Amino acid sequence: MHHNIIKDTINLDKKARENVNELAKKKEHLDDLIKEETQKLHQSFLAEIEQKLKETRERYEQEVIESKKKELDNYKKTLKNIQKQYEDNKDLWIEQIFQACIK
Repeated sequence: MHHNIIKDTINLDKKARENVNELAKKKEHLDDLIKEETQKLHQSFLAEIEQKLKETRERYEQEVIESKKKELDNYKKTLKNIQKQYEDNKDLWIEQIFQACIK
């Protein structure tokens, strides 16, 4: 009977040592796994930031294009109005300037 208890104790000790060794190996690989996961997260965050920057840049570029078009249209309308006003009033203005000079 004592023989079985001693044998069982030895076997339990052997299994416990094997488990401890296995856990030590896992711990060594855990540091590598943590580094790997950290790098993956870092790359993921960088990719997400790049995507957001790209979307924001595209949105602002589109806003600039639309604003430029709007301002150009406004400029053309204003120029057209000024040219029309000039054409409508140039003879009158020339006459008024002439009259102001000779008086």
